[in-house]
Amino acid sequence: MDQLFYGFDTALYTFFWHFQNPVTVGLSNICQHMGDTTAYIIYLAIALILCFPKKTRRYGVAMVVAFLVAFLLVNVLIKPGVGRLRPYVTLKDTPFWETYQTHWAYAGSHLEDDLSFPSGHTSLNFATFTALAAVLIKDKKKWAWLLMIIPIIVGFTRIIRCVHYPSDVLGGMIFGIIAGLIGFVVVTKLLPVISRNGTGKNETGNETGDGSSFHP
Repeated sequence: MDQLFYGFDTALYTFFWHFQNPVTVGLSNICQHMGDTTAYIIYLAIALILCFPKKTRRYGVAMVVAFLVAFLLVNVLIKPGVGRLRPYVTLKDTPFWETYQTHWAYAGSHLEDDLSFPSGHTSLNFATFTALAAVLIKDKKKWAWLLMIIPIIVGFTRIIRCVHYPSDVLGGMIFGIIAGLIGFVVVTKLLPVISRNGTGKNETGNETGDGSSFHP
């Protein structure tokens, strides 16, 4: 995978490093906490709280489903399956190492203890905010697309911080969006069917049962 995406990753690194400065590095230090264990707990707790009030239940359910799908897909299946190491490990034997090392040192030479592909920070944030924004947009909240700025910033800072390949971030974005859309589909397509079956009503709102409840 490193060889396959070498040209892509080095080109995007070179592009994004034009934006590496004390402000963006500082922002990357803040965003670092938006994908750690504490962030997982906070995001899940907020989603679960939203599940209780009837007015916000759809938002909470969509977020919980997206969160769980992203976690299982990325952290349980794909990361161990691909087994890609971090760029500060695998770039050492390439011509790009000296350039990378300079920017990595500028960002703080941070080390992280898990695998690299895809970016968990990026997938978590894209999953959560895609699910929330999609349901809000369906509810005529046109401003909801602005929520997607958050995961975009998180992904951007993972590259600035030099702890992920750009292809890791791209993968995290794709899998996160997929997880978010699954949460949206569950809420908009499956949840109404489950709720309708649970109340014993058909699509017209009439009670189902024996022939005595049939209305021509």
